[in-house]
Amino acid sequence: MSLNERLREYKARQEAGEVPPITSAHLEVIYREAEALAASGAEDRVLKVGDPFPSFELPDENGDVVSSADLLSRGPLAVVFYRGIWCDYCNFELEALEEVYPQIRELGAELVAVSPVTMPNLRAAIRRNKISYRILSDRGNTYAARFNLTYTMNQALLDVWGSFGMDFSQINGDDSNRMTMPGVFLADTDGVLRFASAYARHWERTEPADLIAAIERLSPQNAARS
Repeated sequence: MSLNERLREYKARQEAGEVPPITSAHLEVIYREAEALAASGAEDRVLKVGDPFPSFELPDENGDVVSSADLLSRGPLAVVFYRGIWCDYCNFELEALEEVYPQIRELGAELVAVSPVTMPNLRAAIRRNKISYRILSDRGNTYAARFNLTYTMNQALLDVWGSFGMDFSQINGDDSNRMTMPGVFLADTDGVLRFASAYARHWERTEPADLIAAIERLSPQNAARS
């Protein structure tokens, strides 16, 4: 089963009332706001293939600073933007990427996830999803904003999440109510984006197989044939 097939199955279960405490009234607000974000052209404003890859120095779950320059000195770098452990769709995506992570490494590339959540929530995501690649902290969505991925959640959406006891000032450690669209980006060793995808509708995600194919296209053998 592909990642998006699994997500569609989960979405259908939510809509059937099989994933409490989410109700049809909650979903109406969540879907409406996601569709409004999509209609605003948010996806079109995200960085594209051929754009320069924004460099980073971000802490991992242990507080150790990870540098994109260091990672790119070893090979291509894939970055997945992850909303948080509270997002089931994100957890499915992280698990699916974990399944292909050995293949990513075999191809000479590296993968990191980036999330605005606090350090304890980063560590919880790693434990829950049994992640072996690094998840980096993007406090305030500062790095995600450089990809044009961020938006401000409105009160209706915050009220839905709040009804589940979710307080984003605690989850993300800031009061901005900013959130990132999920996205996957791949940079080559020259610091140029060679794969880019982002989704305003958070129930849609990049297939890991598509990322693998993009990494394979960067291999020396394929580059020589192209």
